[in-house]
Amino acid sequence: SSDGLMKCVDGRPSDHSAMDGPKALGGVYSIATNRGVTDIEGLKKICEEVKEKGSIPSCHGDEHAHPAPMGCGFFKLWSQSKLDGIPAPQFDSEEGKAAIMEAGGVYECLAGKHEEKVVYINFVEGTTLAPNGDDQAFVVDAWMTGTYNLDVPKYLIAAASTVEQLGGPLKAKLIVPSAPLTPEDVVGVLKGRGWEAEIVKQADVSALI
Repeated sequence: SSDGLMKCVDGRPSDHSAMDGPKALGGVYSIATNRGVTDIEGLKKICEEVKEKGSIPSCHGDEHAHPAPMGCGFFKLWSQSKLDGIPAPQFDSEEGKAAIMEAGGVYECLAGKHEEKVVYINFVEGTTLAPNGDDQAFVVDAWMTGTYNLDVPKYLIAAASTVEQLGGPLKAKLIVPSAPLTPEDVVGVLKGRGWEAEIVKQADVSALI
């Protein structure tokens, strides 16, 4: 929805309720890292783009980190140059948080510790999964790479590296669109009910108008 956060893939419960936006690495930092944006002004422009495309830009921290915004493992890895081929930001976590909020974004605080059991990689456009504190999972809405014209291999490698370095589960479930109903499916159902059914080609039905 238009008030859903573009938020981090982190599976811990949030203090914010708008969980129906796309889940991306570090929230808006996902776009910055993929495009090689390392400055505050570039980050603010990304926030404007996210708003234009129907989501609220965000970043997060947690209850344990000092400063709190370093509670985002993805930002921490990025800031420490631990993501291969991705230059570190020229700003720290608190400066990033301030810039995102100044650009109309949101800062969320996540509760508890990481207990993710699986990584969902979601290819069903415009959908996501809400965090569940009792059954945590990383959620990577891979479809958003198309929305923002991102480098898909670079994005997925960054996602895998992040999970690995955070000690997360090396177990993925790929969510793909359900196959559309085919004529063969319909024939099978009808024949199962005693019908005679066959598929005819458009070219063989001259009466079509």
